[in-house]
Amino acid sequence: ADTKFGQGALFTMFQLADKDKNGTLDTNEVAEGLNKLGFSWMKEKQISGIMKRADKDDNGVIDYEEFVDEAPKTLKTNLVKLAKKNGGDLGFLS
Repeated sequence: ADTKFGQGALFTMFQLADKDKNGTLDTNEVAEGLNKLGFSWMKEKQISGIMKRADKDDNGVIDYEEFVDEAPKTLKTNLVKLAKKNGGDLGFLS
């Protein structure tokens, strides 16, 4: 998110996740977005935790600024898990 490319990637991810185009992400939109990224292990408890951490103004949804603050942390953690899962499936990481 520190580069123009990173900012563009986050903006595109937010737009794709914002299914109803209201400028915020609700729990269902976050869950669907994470699942589409391949984070199939993310269950209701983890998604609730993400929502709680990201929703700084406590209005029940994540706006773009909140998304930009939380997404890099969530992505970093879960992309490592995804790489290990896929690497293990391919026999690279045993």
